[in-house]
Amino acid sequence: MSADRDPLPTPAAVVTVDTGGDAGRSGDAGASAGAGPVFVLVHGIGVSSRYFERLVPALAEEGRVIAVDLPGFGKARPLRPRLGFSIEEFADAVARALDGLGVSEAVIVGHSMGTQVAVCLADRRPDLVRALALLGPVMAPDDRNPLRAGALLGLDTLREDARGNRIVIGDYLHCGVRWYLATLPAMLGYETEQEIERVHVPTLVVRGGRDPIARDAWVDALAERSGGGAARVPGVAHLVMHGAPWRTAELIASLVAAPGSDASQQADAAPVRDAMPERDTTR
Repeated sequence: MSADRDPLPTPAAVVTVDTGGDAGRSGDAGASAGAGPVFVLVHGIGVSSRYFERLVPALAEEGRVIAVDLPGFGKARPLRPRLGFSIEEFADAVARALDGLGVSEAVIVGHSMGTQVAVCLADRRPDLVRALALLGPVMAPDDRNPLRAGALLGLDTLREDARGNRIVIGDYLHCGVRWYLATLPAMLGYETEQEIERVHVPTLVVRGGRDPIARDAWVDALAERSGGGAARVPGVAHLVMHGAPWRTAELIASLVAAPGSDASQQADAAPVRDAMPERDTTR
């Protein structure tokens, strides 16, 4: 760490959902602690774990679900240093939260910048990571400048549903321009395609079919470099887990399904292929 960075240790990410913990349980939706796999949800830049609201109940059918707010965002907004955090420091924050819960060998589900945090966590703390699900990964090499990233984000808002945009825009306002800009260099500077080659766990890369940020060629390249699989969910954009929560949950669960089962075959190797359409959620 350079001399101009804050010397204090990175704070733990704030746990906002834990379907296997007493405080986080809601009705009977969650898996009991120790029963089945553990899924940890890591959000992207500017937002919070709120946009996982639809994925949590869908994924809770498969195991315990934990969602966190990274330092500086959402409920962890007070945990801001003088300068922004690096991706490595965000990964350490998630590690501290999982250590505090006594969780290891979890499926880390990252979205957008959260995919970078997930990859970094798997490299730095392999004991905590059983598999990786990378949803809408950022940023392809040609997109690593602020103007290009901003343009793609603006285009994506035109493709999301009203509820998704309300959550994201509300979180951006809560985040504020200063903290967003303090975090942006870390996101744009992280070379996921290089770092993912250091990770040796089952990996699935997922994109929405209308996502202008995580496009096919980029997703395909990450899947190939990771030795994992890739999937495209038709009809949804960057917030794939919001637009198609049940289908996304099925894809994530395929990472820990029994070998040879129908679910495990959904995580076959790249190139990107279309996933099944989202199931009817009117229930």
